[in-house]
Amino acid sequence: MAKAATPATKKAAPRAKAPAKAGATKAAPARNPATVKAAKDHPIRDQLAATRDTIKTEAGKKAASLKDEATTLANQASTKARDAAAKGKDKAAEAVGNLAKMLEDSAGTVDSKFGKQYGDYARSAASTVAGLASTLDQKDLDELAASTRDFVKKSPAVAVGAAAVIGFVLARMLKGSNNG
Repeated sequence: MAKAATPATKKAAPRAKAPAKAGATKAAPARNPATVKAAKDHPIRDQLAATRDTIKTEAGKKAASLKDEATTLANQASTKARDAAAKGKDKAAEAVGNLAKMLEDSAGTVDSKFGKQYGDYARSAASTVAGLASTLDQKDLDELAASTRDFVKKSPAVAVGAAAVIGFVLARMLKGSNNG
């Protein structure tokens, strides 16, 4: 099966160009340099540019003023929060110290009612709580925060349990202070 030869296709002849329009042959009107300069030196345009620059300057000044004011307020809030946290830390240290003293005082009663072994547990707990009170009293807030972060990273399960116990104790203390 041989292919049949296909006749060659004819190329279309190029089209003749349409005659140019009469108006298209005119050149653009020449600009008068005085007219161009007058348009650039228009007083309203100058006023708008000056007003824009003034607004930009005033907005920049106002933004800087607001930023300074926000920084001042943030510093004041931070100082107040630190003062409140320091007072809270001092109260917590005092409360934990009182708890340690109560545990130590009750150790004798525990000895007589439950035996020396349980009294020793109470004294050991009192010693641990007294150590915590001492740590709270001696360290500043930043050191306590760093120590707490390290402890949570090392023993997250213990930290969650301690947080639950502390929350329970604080809730009981607050409930007791509201009642009387």
